[in-house]
This record gives sequence, structure tokens and C-alpha cells, in this order.
Amino acid sequence: MTKKVFFLVFVVFNTSLCSQQELRTIFGDVYYEPDRYKTQYDATDSTPYLNVDFTPAKINDINETKMVRFNAFDESVEVMVNAKKVVILQDSQAYTIKLLDGSKKVYETKKYGDEEDKVKTSFFELIARNTKYALFLKEKKKYVKAKKAQGYEASKPAMFKKRKDTYYITDFKERSELVIKIPSKVKTFVSFFPSHAKQVKMFIKKYKLKIDEGEDLIKIFDFYFDSI
Repeated sequence: MTKKVFFLVFVVFNTSLCSQQELRTIFGDVYYEPDRYKTQYDATDSTPYLNVDFTPAKINDINETKMVRFNAFDESVEVMVNAKKVVILQDSQAYTIKLLDGSKKVYETKKYGDEEDKVKTSFFELIARNTKYALFLKEKKKYVKAKKAQGYEASKPAMFKKRKDTYYITDFKERSELVIKIPSKVKTFVSFFPSHAKQVKMFIKKYKLKIDEGEDLIKIFDFYFDSI
């Protein structure tokens, strides 16, 4: 009986150790507490995450299901090691993350140029992919510091606020590894297609399409690649 108990304890310990070793080897070895953001930012009524709770997901070709969540402020992906530890996916390799919560959402890590033209790596939700382009949605949050009461204006606590969603597309012109931000104004957007700007603009106007909606963007790019 004692031998059986010892064997079971050994198996459980060894399995847990192997699992943590796998995370350490593949995803890095810097661990954080899941609730670190609460003391780091003091925003008790909001979070930097798209999903506060960890969601089951498949990462790349790893067989074991992992629990993940997306930090839309730091632009990072956290993987749960245990109830008290998370590890952040490193930029050293690309990741494809398929959520297993029934949403069928797929996220990919990609390089892009930020507002200061610095190359960064972040996660993007895959909206559409075919042989000619891939379209991605970028969701971000900003941190707003607390404000003290002034005059008739009440004090405001620190909080995370959702930024306006933006869309990105694979670089179908220069074929670089960076994804390109899609402009929010039609005039700038049609400059994506210098030789066919007029046709694209007419197509947008005819069907009353919006360039800040994923389904409409798919129609526009399909028109450009398949019909022009």
C-alpha cells in the first residue's frame, strides 16, 4: 500500500514538474503572479485584459491544452503555470493561439510598426486569411491615471479604458514580415491601391461599406484582389 501511494505521488510530482519544465523551456522562465496588475497599476475597477479569466487554448503544435489570457495594455499573452504563477510568451518566436472556449477565435503574434515607428511584437485576432492576404483585428487598452477632485469636478480613480479597434493586413506590397495598419479615413485608405484608388473608392461608396468593420474590409480586399 505504501509503495502504491509513493508511486502515485511520484507520478503526480513528475508530471507537474515536466509540465512546468515545458513551459519554462518553450515560453521563458520569468514568472508573475496573476493579480500583479492590481498592485502595479492600482486600477481596482478595471483590468488590462481582454479576458480577465484564463481561457483554454491550443498554442502552436503543443498537444497539451494551455490556459491563456491577453493583456491589451502590455500587448502580451499570459500562460497559466499554476494558480499562483503565469509566464508571458516571449517575442523570440511566432505563436498561433486557438481558443477552445467555443468562440473559434484564433490569435497570432505578429510584428508591426507602432506610433513611433518602432517595430514591436503583439497579438492580433485573425479575421480572414486566403492566398493573397490575411486580415487582423488589434484590440488595445490604455491606462488612465487617477485624478484628484478639482473645483466642481469629482475625483476619478485610475482605470484601463478600451481604445478604438484597429485593423491590420499583411504587407502585400513590399512583402515584409510586418503587418500594416489600415487607415481610418477613406481618402488615406484608398492610397493603399494607387493604381486603382478610384475603383476601390467607388466600390466602397456603391455598397456603403465601412473601413472600420471587419466584414466590410474583407469585401473590399476581395474585390481588389479578385476583380480588379
